[in-house]
Amino acid sequence: MLVRRTLALVALALACGRPPARQAQGLGDGAPDERFSGDAAMQRLDVLLDRYPRALGDPARGGAIEALAADLRAAGATSVERLDHDGADPLTGRAFAMTTLLGHVRPEAARRFILATHFDTRPWAESDPDPARREQPIVGANDGTSGVAVALELAPLLVRQLPPDVGLTVILFDGEELGRPDLGPYLAGSRALAAAIAQGRFPLAARAEFGVVLDMVGDRDLRIRPDRASLAQQPALVERIWSIGQAHGFVAFDREPLPVPLLDDHVPLSEAGVPSVLLIDYDYPAWHTHADTRDQLDARSLGAVGETLRLAFLDLAARPLSDPRG
Repeated sequence: MLVRRTLALVALALACGRPPARQAQGLGDGAPDERFSGDAAMQRLDVLLDRYPRALGDPARGGAIEALAADLRAAGATSVERLDHDGADPLTGRAFAMTTLLGHVRPEAARRFILATHFDTRPWAESDPDPARREQPIVGANDGTSGVAVALELAPLLVRQLPPDVGLTVILFDGEELGRPDLGPYLAGSRALAAAIAQGRFPLAARAEFGVVLDMVGDRDLRIRPDRASLAQQPALVERIWSIGQAHGFVAFDREPLPVPLLDDHVPLSEAGVPSVLLIDYDYPAWHTHADTRDQLDARSLGAVGETLRLAFLDLAARPLSDPRG
C-alpha cells in the first residue's frame, strides 16, 4: 500500500437484485438509476479472497492475473493490455515478476476516464504485533482487494450508463506493495506505467482526462479524506467527488484534508500526465497486519464508494472539469 508508517464473474450481477430500469436520453444502454450494489461488491470480494492468490511471490498468482484479465473483459473491456515489469525487495534483494493490467472500454471514444486500483497484496506484515509473523504474506481483504471489488463491480455499470463518446480504462496495478518502510520504493506498477507512457506507449491511458485511484475503501468505519497530493493535482475533481458523496448522504466522505500528501498510485499517474486523485481510508488499524481480513469490512462502505463514483463519473461525463459551469 502506501509509504506511511512507513475465473470471471459474469453471472454475479445477475445474482444480485437490481432496481427497475428506466431509460434516459443521452446515456448508454443502461438505466442511469441502476445503482451500485455494495452487497454484490462484497460477494465479488469473497470470490477474490477465496480464489485469487495475489501476494507478491505466491506461485499461484499467475492464474489470478489471468482471471483478473478475464474479469476485465467480462466487465466490458474490449481489449486488455498487459504491462510486464519487475522489481526487487529492497531488504533482501528477492526479485519479483509483475503484470499490470489495463482494460479499455470504447477505445475509439473521444473522451476517456481512468478508474484504477492495485490488486497485489502485501507479501510481509511489518506492522503485525506478532514479530514471528511479520515476514508472512497477509490476506489483504481491504488493502489490495476492496478496491478491485469496487472497480470490477462498477465498471459494467459505467459501460452501460456512460455516453457513447466517453471511454473508460480500468487499471489493475501490480506491485504497489513492493516496498519496505524507510526503504521504499513501492508503486511498481504505476511507476512502470508512467515510464511506459513517457516512451509513447499506452496512448489510451495517456489521453484520459483524469484518474481515480482506490485503495482501502471497505473498512467498517470508513472515513475518506482528500490527501494533499490529490488536492494539488486535481482540486476540482476532489470537490466534485466529495460534494456528490455528501449530497447523497454518504458520511464517509469527509472534506477535512489529511495533513500530508500520500504516496500512492495516483502520484505516478499524475506525473504521467493524467491528473489523478486517491480515495482511501488512511486510518485503518489493521493496515499491514494479519488482521486485515474480511471481518474488518462492510458492504455499506463498498456501496458508498461505488455509488458515489458511479454518480460522479456520470456527472463528469455531462459536465467536464473544464466546463465553466462545473
